[in-house]
Amino acid sequence: MNGRSALEHYKNGGAWWETEISDIKKNEIVLRGKRVEDLIGNVSYSQMLYFLLVGKDLTEAQAALFESVLVAGADHGPRAPSIAAARMAATCGVSFNSAVATGINMLGDIHGGAVEGAMALLYKTKAEIATNPNAVADNLQLFLAAGEKLPGFGHQLHDHDPRVNRLYEVSQQVIHNGEISGSYLTILEKYRQAISEQKKRTFTINVDGISAAIQCELGIPAEAAKGVFALSRGMGIVAHAYEELKQGSLIKGPCPNDAHLVRYTGEVPENEPKE
Repeated sequence: MNGRSALEHYKNGGAWWETEISDIKKNEIVLRGKRVEDLIGNVSYSQMLYFLLVGKDLTEAQAALFESVLVAGADHGPRAPSIAAARMAATCGVSFNSAVATGINMLGDIHGGAVEGAMALLYKTKAEIATNPNAVADNLQLFLAAGEKLPGFGHQLHDHDPRVNRLYEVSQQVIHNGEISGSYLTILEKYRQAISEQKKRTFTINVDGISAAIQCELGIPAEAAKGVFALSRGMGIVAHAYEELKQGSLIKGPCPNDAHLVRYTGEVPENEPKE
C-alpha cells in the first residue's frame, strides 16, 4: 500500500480499477497475457494460483511442491477454530456458503497467521545474511527480548508433525533437481538450532515454519500467506461444514450445556450466596 487516494489517482488520469491480472471483454478472457482457453486443461490449480498471484509460471516439480503445502494445511479437525466455527454455523440454518465463510473468517493473526510471520522473518534474514553472518542469532535475540514467540516452531499437539517430515522430503527432491535453492530451508534449520541452544531443549519446526520456507523458496509474497492458507484450509472447512450439514444437528454451540464447562465469574445478585 502506498497510501494514495483512489479519487486523486483517478482525477490525475488513472483508471478507477487498474489490474495486471485480468482483461475481460465480450467472449474473451485474458489472464496475465494468456487466453483462458490456453490455460484450461494445461495448468494445475497450484500453477494457476501462483500464476495469478505472482505472474510467473511454475515448473511441474515446483507446482507439486506448492500443492503439497496446500494439501498439508487442508484440515486439522474440529480442534481448529476455523473448522469448529464452520461446523457450528452449519447447524444454525445459515446458507452453506455462509457456513464456509464463517470458518474462513476465523483465520487471522493468531489462527493461520504464523506462516506470514515466518515468511517475513525468513525474507528479512536472507537479506541480512549477506552483510551480517550473525543475522539469525541477532533476530532471535530480538524476539526473545520482546517476549514474542518465534514463528514456525512448536505445536500444542504435535512434537513430530507428520506433515513437516513429508514436506521436507518433497522439498529435498526439488532442491536435488535444482528448481529451488534450499536457502530458506537452511535458514529455518539455523533458527531451530539457535533457539534449541538458547532454550536448552529441542525445538521442532511446525507445519507453518516448513510451509513458510517452501513458499519463500518459490518467491511468494509474505503478505499473501493468509490468503494462500485460506485456500488450503478452505478445503477442510468445506468438507467439515458439509458433513455437519448432512448429519442434521441443530444449534450446536462451542460446548454442551454441562454446568462445569461454562463458569460465570461476574457479580452475583444481592442476597444470593456465592458458590
